[in-house]
Amino acid sequence: MDCVIIAGGLPEPEDPIYQYTQGKPKALLDMHGRTMLERVVDAVQSSHHITDVVIVGLGEDMGMTFKRPVIHLPDHGSLVNNGVAGLNWVSQNKPETTHIFGATGDIPLLTGIMVDYLIETCRPFDYGVYYNFVTREVMEKRFPHSSRTYVKLKGLEIAGGDVGIVSTQLAKEKELLETLSNARKHAWKIARVVGLRMLLKLLFRQVTVQDIEVTAQRLTGLPVKIVLNSFAEVGMDADKPYQVDLLREELAKAEATGD
Repeated sequence: MDCVIIAGGLPEPEDPIYQYTQGKPKALLDMHGRTMLERVVDAVQSSHHITDVVIVGLGEDMGMTFKRPVIHLPDHGSLVNNGVAGLNWVSQNKPETTHIFGATGDIPLLTGIMVDYLIETCRPFDYGVYYNFVTREVMEKRFPHSSRTYVKLKGLEIAGGDVGIVSTQLAKEKELLETLSNARKHAWKIARVVGLRMLLKLLFRQVTVQDIEVTAQRLTGLPVKIVLNSFAEVGMDADKPYQVDLLREELAKAEATGD
């Protein structure tokens, strides 16, 4: 299976994480001797199942080193555009491919074991989209001071994971993906996409994982499966300064203990 890593993003001065990036791509943040992106690529290239790795957002190695050569695509201006560009590259160059493993470039605690777990869990890939959630219980057991934000479902609090497996056909839904991305912080915009009934269920904490699967399939036309991932690391990204500090501390501890 091929992997597409979304590594775009150049934080602006008003972004809190700018104090660390100082005008450079976030993917180049130092994470205990390796850049954040190098650590993510190390993980996917350690997997027993990953072949080619396509990095979208930088356009070149930029001084980084990887276990095997990677394919670089330039930044396409947004998370959705970058994701679609990666899917299109795989479709055009490997037309026999049906699914890819996707990840963001800001989860430096990812390991090959975690990549293998998701791929093996999702076989035989008879769904179009496999998306991950990490429950609050799993996240706070591993990272008790992560201060993550959770969405409250019926009997469950979840945070989104930053890895998944998707059909290359998802690239055809670029307009929908852009609409969802633009709507995510505005309730009335979300309601226009998912429907008022679904929004009300969310507001009153009555949404189930099955509701999400059904709604996502209705919107994309692809069967969707939600995976409750047992690895908190797939949801521990570096969006804020305190998260960068936490991740660096975790990597330092892992090296000190030989993990």
